[in-house]
Amino acid sequence: MAFEAILSPQRTAATGWRRITLTFSVLLHALALAVLLAHSIWQVEEMPMPAVEVSLAMAAPPPPPPPPPPKRSSAKRTKPVESKPKVIVAPKETPQEPEPEAAEEESEEEEEGEDGGEEGGVIGGVIGGVVGGVAPPPPKSTGPKLLSTGAGHKQLAINPNVRPYKVNIPEEYVERGDIYRATLQICVSPEGKVASVKILKASIPAIDLQIPTVISRWKYKPFLLEGRPTAFCYPLLYTVK
Repeated sequence: MAFEAILSPQRTAATGWRRITLTFSVLLHALALAVLLAHSIWQVEEMPMPAVEVSLAMAAPPPPPPPPPPKRSSAKRTKPVESKPKVIVAPKETPQEPEPEAAEEESEEEEEGEDGGEEGGVIGGVIGGVVGGVAPPPPKSTGPKLLSTGAGHKQLAINPNVRPYKVNIPEEYVERGDIYRATLQICVSPEGKVASVKILKASIPAIDLQIPTVISRWKYKPFLLEGRPTAFCYPLLYTVK
């Protein structure tokens, strides 16, 4: 047992030395490996870049525009002139001028007028002329004077809206409430009495039959023309309602 006790410290010392040696060896190898790795990285030669040739190609220019169309000539084509045969015309005879003596004799004859004529008159007179050169005034019209509706209605001397100067409407037409119109032409004598009644545009038979009888009863004031009573006529739109 004493011998084993002596050997146990030696074994313990040998084991510790081995551990130190192993650790140092591992560190030394790791350091050498790191140096070699660093040296290999530093000594890497740069690879030359391959030469690349680049050629720039320009785009082809556009084609030139087409030439403009030829202009049409503005000059019109002239048609060939057809040659017509010449026509030979005989020369016309120019009238000979009268001798001066004969011309003077004619002018003297023209200046001479007839006995009893007037200066500036027409040789031989005028058809329908009047002795003395003054025409008589035109004859005055003897017919009735045409007046307007307003002027003729002002000559009334009665009230046309009361009986017996008003047309009576039958009861059957009164209930309808319609308005009836007739266009008349009334002529009045110089004394103011109705001479004639003419229906220009009729209304209804029941009214048209009464119009001549009723209108003939109207009385007018005499229409004076140049101070004299004159007959007159005028149109009237006669309304019955």
